[in-house]
Amino acid sequence: MNEKERNLRIVETIYAQFAWNGQTFREGDCVALLEGKIIAVADNPDDAISTLRALDPDPKHGMVIEVSHPVVDVVR
Repeated sequence: MNEKERNLRIVETIYAQFAWNGQTFREGDCVALLEGKIIAVADNPDDAISTLRALDPDPKHGMVIEVSHPVVDVVR
């Protein structure tokens, strides 16, 4: 499993349960992930990205998500 797959597995659980490994999240939290680990939870994306890039400046590594309830898209 590569880094992206590990991060996405965590993201799917956070979106479904608003939790991961005993850590809970609120709607609107910005979560930074790197190498399959949560490295920061912030109130805004800029702070989460800053923490992520301080640990790994490569934009191809890691991701930041905003915790929210799923939204259903309707295509007509």
